[in-house]
Amino acid sequence: MTDQIAIVAEIRSGMKPALEKRLQDGPPFDLAGEGFERHEVFIGDTDVVFVFTGPGASSQLARMAATPALFRHVLAMTGIVAGPRLLQQTYRWDRHARDGPASDSFSVGSWAGDRDPATR
Repeated sequence: MTDQIAIVAEIRSGMKPALEKRLQDGPPFDLAGEGFERHEVFIGDTDVVFVFTGPGASSQLARMAATPALFRHVLAMTGIVAGPRLLQQTYRWDRHARDGPASDSFSVGSWAGDRDPATR
């Protein structure tokens, strides 16, 4: 199952341009090599959200966080962002077509951690 995990943090005052510059070259890791399907970053005026998507995203992120290369990157980011918080995927709504576009339906999953919503 593909799941998501997010990290939200405050952008330190005046550091938004530095954050954008640091992110412009992409993630500091190999997506496929670390087991992620996608990595997205949402930047607001005062907050930034890093979203990691892939099978077992939470455990992949925990494993990756222990690597020296990522630790160095996180250490460099402490001057740019503050107060990082980990958010587990709790709800997800997907649109599924049954018999074509006219009969679309929606399903909802609610889970914590790596549990499969289909088993709830």
